[in-house]
Amino acid sequence: MHNASFDESNTASIDAGLYVDTIAEYEKKERAFVIVLILLIVIFHGWFGYWLRYGHARVSGIDARPINIEDDPIQINYSDKEKKEKMFVYSSMINRNKITIIPQAHYEMSGMAVAYNHDFIFTNNFFDSAALYDLGTAWGKMGDKNFYRKYFKCYSQKNEIQGSRVLWTQPKTNPPALPREYSTSHYSHSHIVPANRNVMAALLRIKVWDKIKIEGELIDMQVGNWDYHTSMSRTDNTSMYGDRGNGSCETIYVTKVQIGKRIYK
Repeated sequence: MHNASFDESNTASIDAGLYVDTIAEYEKKERAFVIVLILLIVIFHGWFGYWLRYGHARVSGIDARPINIEDDPIQINYSDKEKKEKMFVYSSMINRNKITIIPQAHYEMSGMAVAYNHDFIFTNNFFDSAALYDLGTAWGKMGDKNFYRKYFKCYSQKNEIQGSRVLWTQPKTNPPALPREYSTSHYSHSHIVPANRNVMAALLRIKVWDKIKIEGELIDMQVGNWDYHTSMSRTDNTSMYGDRGNGSCETIYVTKVQIGKRIYK
């Protein structure tokens, strides 16, 4: 009887120890999972958040014709009367901000995607509430993939402190392969206001070197005493808070996106 009692006590002690070890191992795995999940969210927070918000882009149509990336963008300026008639209030897709949009011109741009940026950590102002995507596009001689890769490099960046967005483009050779006047007038850094969630989902499908076409309107934006003016040419260089744009930075209300043969509206 004495031996049986000893064995039962010893077994209970072992079981208790195993239970504690199992709980500790489970908690260790749980902490590791949480840490990995947090790291994944930090690394992919932009992509993951946009995917959850906008989902899969639905194809609206097919155009088998090759996208012409040789010609300059098509721009048809509106009269003052048309601007007033087309003005509307835009509701942000990411918060409750509302922005008055004043269309300035019908705009179509075809080219090769050379950079993009949508992973904005902070929403600094009303502009960030509407312009959810930045796109760097090149056309003409600049739209040749092999030529561009050999002679130029670029990336799109947002200064999270100041809120400014820029497309850094630099020649790889000295002297540059193309005159500065040509190169600077054949690429564009566009701040894009998507017309709807499907357009935004389509924009998120764009990859560097894709041949793309976007259609919509060049727009000014206003909120109270704050206003922002789009560029109206590919060669201006005045302050974006003064006359028109900042270099070749267009702000575009995009209603249609074409990537290769696929059209999204």
